[in-house]
Amino acid sequence: MSFFRAVLLSVALVVAVCGQVVSAVASFDGVFKAVEKGFVEIQVDSGDVMRMYLTHSTKFIRDGKPAKAADFHEGDKVTAEATRDARMNLLAVRIELRKNDTPKP
Repeated sequence: MSFFRAVLLSVALVVAVCGQVVSAVASFDGVFKAVEKGFVEIQVDSGDVMRMYLTHSTKFIRDGKPAKAADFHEGDKVTAEATRDARMNLLAVRIELRKNDTPKP
């Protein structure tokens, strides 16, 4: 019975620690690279490409209005907000075109 209690306490501790990490939100500026099924890629100033999962609650904003992922093009300068899931994957929360950074065609 003590083994079972130890396992339960370990699981509870992991859930408590992961719950704190998941609530953290990051925001960064970058260049829109691509959108693929389930993912968006943003290149940050360091040159690294951040690949984030898209979820049903991911918001895309262009010109201050709700948009779709297809409305964004490679090279658009964006601000991205992301969080992490329990497995530490990046989840896109909001992708917004930075005003006055992308010329109109």
